[in-house]
Amino acid sequence: MSAALPMAEPERRNPRQTFHFLLALTALMGFVSGFYDGRHWPEPLWWTVVAACVLNFSIFVWYCRDTDAHGIRRSRAGNLFVILLAPLAVPVYLLRRAAGHRWRALLRMVLFLLLFFVVETLGVLLGELLA
Repeated sequence: MSAALPMAEPERRNPRQTFHFLLALTALMGFVSGFYDGRHWPEPLWWTVVAACVLNFSIFVWYCRDTDAHGIRRSRAGNLFVILLAPLAVPVYLLRRAAGHRWRALLRMVLFLLLFFVVETLGVLLGELLA
């Protein structure tokens, strides 16, 4: 007789780690923009493209981790919507996820955007100071 070993639960990745990475990336993007503005140089196109791609991918990773953490099944259309139109798709996702608490979800989203604006502005100011 062989005893069945209990199956290990799949590791659930924390969406907060991705949130912190998004904050750091936003600060870095602001810093680079401020640095180039402080020197009166045009920001390189390669930096803009790479930063936008990393930011978009990070938002998609957050979406995947958040749906996993809440036990929500992702559809291909939802994945594509988040990849192509994240500024529209994320609010729609958050409102659908928080069915009974939509005002709370909207308030948290507005605070989230405000925090990102503040972090980017601080990055820009720091970049201009160090330019």
